[in-house]
Amino acid sequence: MKAVFLFIFTLGTSWAQDTIQQFTLDQFLMHVKENHPVALVATNQVEMAELFIRQSKGSFDPVLLGGVDQKVFNGTTYYSTLSTGIKIPTRLGIDVKAMGDWNRGTYLNPQDRVPDGGLTYLGFEAQLGRGMFTDERRTQIKRAQIALNQSYVEQRLTLNELLYEAGQAFIQWQEQEAQYQLAKEGLDFAETRFDQLLSNAALGDRPYIDTVEASAQLFLRKMEVEQRKLTLLNAQIAVENFLWEKGILPLQLDSSIVPELLSINKPKIAFADSMGTHPAVRYYDWKLSDLKLERKLKVEQLKPQLSVNYNLLTPASDFISTNYTWSNYKWGATFYMPILLRKERNSLKMTNVKIENTQLEQQLKQRELRTKQLQIRNEWNTAVTQAQMAETIASRYRQLADAERTLFLNGESSLFLVNAREISYLSAQGKMIETLSKTNKLNLSEQFIAGKLGL
Repeated sequence: MKAVFLFIFTLGTSWAQDTIQQFTLDQFLMHVKENHPVALVATNQVEMAELFIRQSKGSFDPVLLGGVDQKVFNGTTYYSTLSTGIKIPTRLGIDVKAMGDWNRGTYLNPQDRVPDGGLTYLGFEAQLGRGMFTDERRTQIKRAQIALNQSYVEQRLTLNELLYEAGQAFIQWQEQEAQYQLAKEGLDFAETRFDQLLSNAALGDRPYIDTVEASAQLFLRKMEVEQRKLTLLNAQIAVENFLWEKGILPLQLDSSIVPELLSINKPKIAFADSMGTHPAVRYYDWKLSDLKLERKLKVEQLKPQLSVNYNLLTPASDFISTNYTWSNYKWGATFYMPILLRKERNSLKMTNVKIENTQLEQQLKQRELRTKQLQIRNEWNTAVTQAQMAETIASRYRQLADAERTLFLNGESSLFLVNAREISYLSAQGKMIETLSKTNKLNLSEQFIAGKLGL
């Protein structure tokens, strides 16, 4: 079941439930950013990326090694081998080892023979070909850091999308609230005039037929109010869909809360802002960085594998004193090199194609965003001009309606003309509300296109 809670937005003070309070767009968007489940999921994705970095660093954790192998038959120990130690990987691509062997037995392999107290050795293993400059482990850590940066960008994109949808719903709520109040104003006109006509008709100053027309107009205005009330209720429900408490409890708006009045909002971003900082463009930057690391690793795969290990030997009893000499040692090397390298070379070419495609996609995305910003700014400029003109027109029609009602009260006008003047005023005022709402939506759209919502 949906939990129903009283939602009163506060900024350090309490609001009384019987007092009408205005809910601003900035307050609404801040609450959505901090409490909506989608926003919280985006934050968790960043935390997951941080944990992935720690996980990647685990490939350089010291490792304890050990193994035992023994064979006893008819009371004879054929062989008993014990090897143990620690291996420490480093980010230079060199693994440092400290090992010890304790072996004995009648039929022990000659190469496994060690002093009676055991043999210890301290050494290293390094890659002098493939893996010398980079390898899977070192690349993974760098890619994990890039993944973290990508998660920050994805979080911004998610918030940008979420707050855009929430902001559009809020502005629609503002518009419908204004239209509802306008419809109530028209109803007040009709009720006042109907009451006046009833009084005048009772006194014989007006024919009763005028009350019939006024009654019809009154019912039309009531129908308009009910329709606007329904539209407002649905717009409010759409806003409530974005209201949560810590992503767990859905909230509802109290009846004492109304949206702030519509007005022409100035752009919140400079038109000259570069689209290079847009999170979608930045995402391509990090994607290219990741592909370049992949290419570097694949270039490394073209080299032959040459693994070298070198170990200084000393009896186990001298291990702590580090009594090592260069004359006691064990070393080895392995070599591996595919002849044609078809797999490695074509894999590298595929990565180069990915890089080229990503660069093209980034340029296209940047151009598309810039074009949309230009279009929205042009629309905003036109909408502002229209809103200012609509405000002037509505003001003029309001003057005409007021004057016509005065003439009607003095018996110098007709009910038809009064209704016509009021309808013209209500229509112009409704148009002004629409254009104001449009300017606010376009302003929000420009912030969305620039990727600035949620910052």
